[in-house]
Amino acid sequence: MKRKIYLSVTDSDIDQLKTFLPTLKSDNLNSLFNLLIEKEDVDEYIRHYTYLALSDMSGFEPNDFKDNSDLKFDLGLSLYQKRALKNYFQKITNDLGSQKNITVKECEDLKKVMDCLKLIKSKL
Repeated sequence: MKRKIYLSVTDSDIDQLKTFLPTLKSDNLNSLFNLLIEKEDVDEYIRHYTYLALSDMSGFEPNDFKDNSDLKFDLGLSLYQKRALKNYFQKITNDLGSQKNITVKECEDLKKVMDCLKLIKSKL
C-alpha cells in the first residue's frame, strides 16, 4: 500500500537524511529522495508533481491516468479546476528556479495531461 506523507524539513534535516537514507538500502526511497530533494531529473520531477496536482484536483490516483488522458473527459476537471491548477504549476516552475509566470488563461486552455507538462516545461 502506498501512503502520502507531507513533511516540512530544514536544510539540516535534509543533510541528515542524505546521510541516513543510503544506510536503509531502499532503492525506492533513495530514488524518491533524489527526485524530490535533489531534483536530479527535471523531466521526472515535473511529471511527478504535475501528476500529483492532477490527482489532487481530480480525485484519481496518479497511476489511473496517462499523458494522453483528457482533463475534462478522463479526469473530470471543470474549467474552475483547470484554473486552480495555476498555483500548483507555478509552484513547480518556481521550485525549479524559473521567474516566468503561468497564467490562468494558459491553464484554461489545457486539454490533456501532456499539455500540462508542455506548459510547465515552456516556463523553464
